[in-house]
Amino acid sequence: MTDPDYQSQLMVPRAPRPPLGSRERSGARTAGIVGFLLLNLGFSLLWIPLALLALVGVVAVILTALDRAVYRPGSAYEGMIGFLESLDPSAAVVPLLLVALLGAAVIAAALFASARILRSHGVAKPWPVTWAAAGVAVVSHWLVSSLLIIPFQVITSGVDNDGMRNDGLQGLPIVIALGVISFLVSIALAAVVGWLSWWWMAHVMRPGPSMAAAVA
Repeated sequence: MTDPDYQSQLMVPRAPRPPLGSRERSGARTAGIVGFLLLNLGFSLLWIPLALLALVGVVAVILTALDRAVYRPGSAYEGMIGFLESLDPSAAVVPLLLVALLGAAVIAAALFASARILRSHGVAKPWPVTWAAAGVAVVSHWLVSSLLIIPFQVITSGVDNDGMRNDGLQGLPIVIALGVISFLVSIALAAVVGWLSWWWMAHVMRPGPSMAAAVA
């Protein structure tokens, strides 16, 4: 037979977790905006040099293959190969590696800054909130950015390319304006996505009633 006391314990409803306080919401908002903007900058500084390094490696392989396969003194390919070899892609390896290391440092700084801001505002589990929010923000930002590309391409397709070819100054202000708007929209989008992602994870991981009372 089932213990009546055990049944009564099961029937007792759990007290709802209290919502985030204004101080915690402010911390999540600040950590999300600052943290994700820095993460975006760090990711850009990291993946762009790595992609260029991969391109440098591909160019080096192509040069080696061309040199062995088609290079002959006086051939039609001699000038092209000579020009490509004069570029010396290996000279860009060290600067690109330094930029990639800077990007990794910015990413680490973003994570530490987020955890520090959350902790200073009394948000529970600052590091789990930071990691979870960063993952949510990266996926959400990619999805929203992919959707926004479509209307932006429609707008840019309306630029008078023929006019730019005939008169370079005719469409230049439009191109500059679109570039500035795109940059500002990307920053605003990252800030909003970071804010909402950090707030969501801080809300999900907020403590229960007893722990919240102990923290308060």
